[in-house]
Amino acid sequence: MRDSIRLATGAGFSIDDVNFCMRSESWTPPESSADFRLVFVRRGVYRLRVRDRETVADPATAYAVRAGDEQSIAHRVGARDASTTLTLSPALLAEFVPRQRSEPIGPLFTSGRVDLAHRVLYARASEGADSFELADRVLRLAAETLGDPAPDSVSPSVSRRRVVDAAREVLANDPVTLGLEGLADKVCVSPAYLSRIFRRETGHTLTRFRNRLRVRLVLDRLEQGETNLSRLATDLGFADHAHLTRTVREEIGCAPSAARRLVTLCRPSSLPHPR
Repeated sequence: MRDSIRLATGAGFSIDDVNFCMRSESWTPPESSADFRLVFVRRGVYRLRVRDRETVADPATAYAVRAGDEQSIAHRVGARDASTTLTLSPALLAEFVPRQRSEPIGPLFTSGRVDLAHRVLYARASEGADSFELADRVLRLAAETLGDPAPDSVSPSVSRRRVVDAAREVLANDPVTLGLEGLADKVCVSPAYLSRIFRRETGHTLTRFRNRLRVRLVLDRLEQGETNLSRLATDLGFADHAHLTRTVREEIGCAPSAARRLVTLCRPSSLPHPR
C-alpha cells in the first residue's frame, strides 16, 4: 500500500510525503518520472531499481530519479517505510546541474547536516510554512545534496555584495508579501543564486534575515500599542499566533507579551518627567 501526500508546491518545486507498507514481497510496477526527483528516506530501508540499476535506499542516503527514468521499489513485507520526495523543474535543476553534466542517480550519501535540513523542510512543509521559507530551504537542500552549483548567473562585473545589498533593501521594504522568486526578479538574479550568495555574504539565510525584519515590525507594532497578537500574526504573514510567538522568542529570547511590556515601558510617554 502506498500513500502519497502533497505537502507543498512552489516556483519550480513540489514536496511530497510518501509512505509504503507492503503485504507481499514483490517489486512495485515501473513508474516513469516526468521531472527530476530527489528522494530522502526518513524511515526504513528498501531496494531500488532505476534504469536496470539496482541499489539500496536507506536513511543515510538520498537518490535521484531523472525525468524519463522508470523506477521500481521492493519494500520489506510489513515494514512501514517513509520518504520525502522533492521534485525539481528542469529550469530549477539547471541552477545546480549544468547541461554539460549529467544528473546524479545515487546513492547520494548524505551528512547529518543534510539529513537534518531535509527533516526540517519536511516538518515546516507539513506545518504549512510560507512559500518564501520553503523555497529558501528547498534551494539550500538541493545545493547541499547535488554538490557544486552551476556557475554564477550574474555578470562578473556585478559584485555579490551589491546584489545582496539590493536584496536587503528590497526585502526591508516588504518582508511580508514578497516571495523569494519576486525578490530575485527585483535584483535580476535567479532565486538559487540569490539564496546561495546571501548566506555567503551575510552568514544568514534569507529566511532568517526576513524573519528578523518581521520581528522588528512586531516590536514596532507592540510599541505602538497593538494588543491583538492573532491580528498581528495575520498582518505580518505568520501562519498563526503560535508561529509568531515562536519566531519572536527565537529572535529576541522572550514571548511577544513580555516584549510588549518591555517596549511600552520604554516609550517616552511612559517615562516620568524629570523634576
